[in-house]
Amino acid sequence: FIIAFLHARKTAENMVNGVHYLEKMLGKEVFTLLCSILLTDRGSEFQATSALETSQDGTKRCHVFYCDPMQAGQKGSLENRHTELRYVLPKGKSFQELHLNSQKDLNLVLSHLNSYPCKANFGKNPFELAEALCPTLQEKLNAFGISQIPKDDVLLKPELLKQ
Repeated sequence: FIIAFLHARKTAENMVNGVHYLEKMLGKEVFTLLCSILLTDRGSEFQATSALETSQDGTKRCHVFYCDPMQAGQKGSLENRHTELRYVLPKGKSFQELHLNSQKDLNLVLSHLNSYPCKANFGKNPFELAEALCPTLQEKLNAFGISQIPKDDVLLKPELLKQ
C-alpha cells in the first residue's frame, strides 16, 4: 500500500514530519502493526535515522533500514509500485506540469494506484489486502482522502489529474 505526503521540499525535516503525521493518522497501534520497519534509500532526506525511528513522545516506533546503492531489488515489490506510480507521474515532469498541486490531487493518484490489482497478490489490490489484514486501515485512509476506486474506473495515466 502506498501512502504519500506532498512536501514543498525534499528535506530530512519534512520526511520526519511525514512519519510523525503517518503515525498520528494511523494511530500508534496500526502504525506499529504496519510500519515497524521503514526501508528506504540513502537519500539525504532520510538521514535523520534516530528521528525517523522515534515517536514524538520519545518512544521507539520503528526501525529504519537502508538499501544498498543501485540495488532496487532490495525494496521488493515496492519498486514495482513506484513504476506504476510513474505511469501517472512520469519522471522529468514537474508536479505542476502534471496538474498535481495539492494533497487532494496526490490522494486521487494514490486511490487509483492502490485500487490497481497486483499479480504478486493473486490479483488483489492493496485495498482488498488491507481489508483482510487490518480492517481499520481503510477507515483511516478514507478519512485522509484515499479511497478505493472501482476496478473499471482505475486510470494510471497522466490524464488522471486533468479530469
